Amino acid sequence: MYRHSKRGHWGVAGLLWERDGKRGYQFSDGKMRVFKEGYYHLLEDAQAPGDGSAKAVRRLTRLARADSVTESTRLPTLRDQILLFRRNFPEGFSGKAWMKKYRGLDARKRLKRHRDPAISDAHRLSVDKLEPLIEARDWDEIFDRLLALATGSNLVPSSHVKKLRKIRPSRDLSVAIYDWLKSDMDDDDTERRFNVLVRYLGDAATWPIVSMIGGLVDPEHHTCVRPSVYTEQGTMLLPNFKAVRRPRFKNYARYLHMAKTVSDELEAAGLPPRDLLDVYDFIWETLRKAAREDLLAQYELPPPEVVNATDEAAEQAEAA
Repeated sequence: MYRHSKRGHWGVAGLLWERDGKRGYQFSDGKMRVFKEGYYHLLEDAQAPGDGSAKAVRRLTRLARADSVTESTRLPTLRDQILLFRRNFPEGFSGKAWMKKYRGLDARKRLKRHRDPAISDAHRLSVDKLEPLIEARDWDEIFDRLLALATGSNLVPSSHVKKLRKIRPSRDLSVAIYDWLKSDMDDDDTERRFNVLVRYLGDAATWPIVSMIGGLVDPEHHTCVRPSVYTEQGTMLLPNFKAVRRPRFKNYARYLHMAKTVSDELEAAGLPPRDLLDVYDFIWETLRKAAREDLLAQYELPPPEVVNATDEAAEQAEAA
């Protein structure tokens, strides 16, 4: 953390880049400022204050565009994604365009991408609905409901559904589904329950299938995982992020943390999602291959201001 010795009201700052005799800093007041060589000494080391501004700097730094690479080679940022989303869905997640396309509002025909009907179907696999079936040892019915959930949306590719169809209904799988849905992410036993579910799903334990169970039954607290775009999003947002082919709880926890981070940033941008399924579709909508060209070809952000220590006119203009 740094603080400008003569402009304390700018707050604390984080160093973004250094090149061509200049340094770019992200300040907690929301602005990125560029300083010429010769004025670096004005940025003094600072302790992270306890008012939350250091957290703001970290968030803004993560969102700030990385200008150290060319437009054609740089990775997109979450800020780019939000700009693209605003352009395509100006009314946000509550607007008619989004609600009709992804939630199925006023749709003449249900499509597999419609989330609200899928969530409604998922209630049949909730803890309350599973309890009497487990007591009755009706493993076939539990498996049929799981299969219906997988085939009723586009969350699970057809090739993965084929793997699921090859599984035989069993007590172990039924109880594993029940235990996972009943668990809380803060429970000490949650990791074991997730990994047990993966074990009894066998070859069908793919990311889309495993994550769909919690992601549809409880979309406010769990996320569905689409490995292609979720891996790209995770790489953008989380340090040392690594994708793994076989689902494990520690990796799911990172995917979930990533999805919640995106949700927090959307809310901070005035675009609160309804649940993590909205976040799932936001990530797909803005990071899929078809959106890549639009994502990187968006209008340029305003040029950063270049700050000189003696530039009083610029300071007065900013204050005004």
